[in-house]
Amino acid sequence: MTMRLYNTLTREEETFTPGADNTVRMYTCGPTVYARGHIGNFRTFVCVDVLRRTFKYLLGYRVRQIMNYTDVDDRTIAGAEKARSAWKRSRKRRARPMKPICAPWPA
Repeated sequence: MTMRLYNTLTREEETFTPGADNTVRMYTCGPTVYARGHIGNFRTFVCVDVLRRTFKYLLGYRVRQIMNYTDVDDRTIAGAEKARSAWKRSRKRRARPMKPICAPWPA
């Protein structure tokens, strides 16, 4: 089975091929901690999760995924100043762990 993905650089649909050792490496954007999550943020997680599971379970590739956490200091500090609270307290209040909405990934 092959997968075809749209390459935004070439503006063409191309057949996906994994890297060395049949491994797919994914670097994906994670949550931003200066604001509460919303449906637009969660859509990204769902799409990336579906893609990752497709690579691993349907196509049989090894997957290595790294997800960043965006911490935009100026917005975090401005939010704390606006709320008249300490920067760390504001950050802690907004950066609560997300509750899982589905079963964890199998090992």
